[in-house]
Amino acid sequence: MAQQPPPPYNPPPSAQPPYNPPPYNPPPPSVQPPYTPPPQSNWVPPVVGPAPGVAYASGGSRLVAYIVDAVVTWILIVVVSLVLGTVMAAGATANSGAVAGTSALVWFLAIFVIWLGYFPWFWAHGGATPGMKMLHIRVVREIDGGPMSGGQAILRLIGYWISSFIFYLGFIWILIDAHKQGWHDKIANTVVIESR
Repeated sequence: MAQQPPPPYNPPPSAQPPYNPPPYNPPPPSVQPPYTPPPQSNWVPPVVGPAPGVAYASGGSRLVAYIVDAVVTWILIVVVSLVLGTVMAAGATANSGAVAGTSALVWFLAIFVIWLGYFPWFWAHGGATPGMKMLHIRVVREIDGGPMSGGQAILRLIGYWISSFIFYLGFIWILIDAHKQGWHDKIANTVVIESR
């Protein structure tokens, strides 16, 4: 007897009719406007200060403080020059070359110390020169707002020379920098803040 092929598979009837989705009807073109990207904004929030409640000192107050300090420095130099000049003159009239020579050396050293030491000493001892104190501003470390070290004060003085070397561009930089730092501030990692 020849074998017969098995009957074709017929699945059992389902209780649920097959799903037929409704036809897709897109909305009319007037309902949905074409995509336009949001407008680009170049607005950057202003930088007020290094910490809440602390503001960077303005370029104008820093300039006035520097002028006051320059005047104080020159007054100190004139007073030292008058005192030691008198001693040198007295030594010269007394035919004492040793007194005149020593006075000249002391005068040179005094001018050198005043010129090199004025700014770093005040920056490292309180963070403000007399001119800065008069305008209620002070210089602090950029990273944490603490007082400057002596090394930072010397670096900042070297930065003063560098800032003034090319048409005072390093000082003008204060006007365009977000943190109001000149090149000398960037070199020493310092900022000048209001201390009211």
